[in-house]
Amino acid sequence: MNLPPLKFHSFKEAISYKTVCPLCTNALHINDRDLATDYRRSDCGLKERLSFHVNQREQDTITIDPETDEVELVLSDRISDEVLQSLPPATQKIMNPPIYNGMFLHGLTIDCKSCCQYSFTLQIHFDLSKQKLFGIFLNSENVSIEEGEMVHEIKNSYATQITYYSYFDKEGDSKKLSLPLIPLDLSEPKETVARIRNLLIFS
Repeated sequence: MNLPPLKFHSFKEAISYKTVCPLCTNALHINDRDLATDYRRSDCGLKERLSFHVNQREQDTITIDPETDEVELVLSDRISDEVLQSLPPATQKIMNPPIYNGMFLHGLTIDCKSCCQYSFTLQIHFDLSKQKLFGIFLNSENVSIEEGEMVHEIKNSYATQITYYSYFDKEGDSKKLSLPLIPLDLSEPKETVARIRNLLIFS
């Protein structure tokens, strides 16, 4: 079984990696918890941009246009240079805004809000100095499978090439382990569970 593409050519291609849940076939949605502002697709032809916080104070953001990959660093209100220079040097140092350089990495999860059993996470790399998209990668996929009284959870981490597997049953028993990466068969997810459990038997 082939592995999914790990790097995408554009942001639009990345968020379209899967558009419907492979388990319930309902539409997948961008998870707003990863964003600086709520994201809603426009029905009137207006461009929608996604914004991410770039500092812990959540004042500055970087935005991307999913259609064009255009990137913009949006800074919060700053003190003018004229006012800044009139302040004592110690105060200038405190008030001086940060200069953003280098790479900035941020995750974006796309999941099913209907069955809550499937999601994938993208890893987005921005070049802050050039204000451009540097690369976008498939970081991981998660699937939860109910089988009788058991729930199996599989996370494929493509960044580390590891499959994380856990299960829970009605008796409260659970098990967690990590394995070398096992391709997910999302058309028959129970077959992936069977392969993993066979490995457990012989390990």
